[in-house]
Amino acid sequence: MATATYSPQYLAESRTALVNAFYSIPIPLEIGSTAFRLWTKARPPSQAHFAFDDYLIIWATMSAVAECIAGLVYGPPNGLGRHIQAVSREQRQAFLMGDYIFSHFYDVAIASTKLSILALYYRIVSATRFRVVVMVTAAFVVVWLIAMEIVLGLGCRPIQAWWDAAAAATGTCVDKVAFTYSTNAINLITDLWIFVMPIPIILGLQASMDKKIGLCFLFSIGLGTCAISAARLSVIVSVGSEDITWSEVPLGILSAWEPCGGILCANLPLVYRSLAHGVDRIRSTVKSSRTRSRDMGVRPRSPYRDWTRLNNSASTNHCPVSKVTVTRGLVEAEMEPVGHTGIKVERDFKQEFHQE
Repeated sequence: MATATYSPQYLAESRTALVNAFYSIPIPLEIGSTAFRLWTKARPPSQAHFAFDDYLIIWATMSAVAECIAGLVYGPPNGLGRHIQAVSREQRQAFLMGDYIFSHFYDVAIASTKLSILALYYRIVSATRFRVVVMVTAAFVVVWLIAMEIVLGLGCRPIQAWWDAAAAATGTCVDKVAFTYSTNAINLITDLWIFVMPIPIILGLQASMDKKIGLCFLFSIGLGTCAISAARLSVIVSVGSEDITWSEVPLGILSAWEPCGGILCANLPLVYRSLAHGVDRIRSTVKSSRTRSRDMGVRPRSPYRDWTRLNNSASTNHCPVSKVTVTRGLVEAEMEPVGHTGIKVERDFKQEFHQE
């Protein structure tokens, strides 16, 4: 049988730089968002105790970061992003072994993120029926994770058949493409279910419609992660490709970003207030500085000094206040359960003093 020949241009094609970039970017995003969440809860005046959902998101972040590191260590250095014909047998074996490790971290990161979101739901909503639904969903996620780990651990006999061609020739393995399709379809359906679960509770709150819509958007923004899951589902066929080191690049990138998107969405409801306050503070500072520079023709001064002087009765420089505006802010996302059917929320108020 004649051996196929490949042009130097074909063998030189490489997407390793792309893989390295998209495996590296999620790491600071995951660590930064989770660290910001923990800092937001620990700093005054909140100083809240860490809850079970916080510990789960820490574990999810560690697993997601480990997944990306496994991809960086075993992926591009062993041929991911190049054609299989340009990869040595030893590199291919190391790549498949790394892919096996990568898959374990992926499953744990995905499941831990789901469980963290469910734990948050359980903590902030006291409705008994809703909590039962949360517990049933959490049990399903745990069973899903156990099933994935069992199949990954026992799907090939011997286990080396996952990455060793010689062992695969004499051993037996599950259909990797069919297995991956089924597990990711279940994963996508679970994501959709989890992110729409709180919407009926939110719509039943005694609040204005715009507040309800804001809360629904805040909790269902994770549906964007479902788009990554759907895109990942569309490229799973690459698992069975003969040129696996080249065709699996989109699947590997999406597999690294799916846990990252889930972690960002899980952290958002708990860091939203701090982010909103920071943006408002920057906006107010910039607006105040521009107004003084234009109207007074003097060097801008810190808005905090003006606030102190305005409230200092001993000051000799009194400015009459002609108008005080109080504006309601968005609904606070740090919530606590109330009774059996409600969620306690806080509202932010912004005061503006207009001087003549």
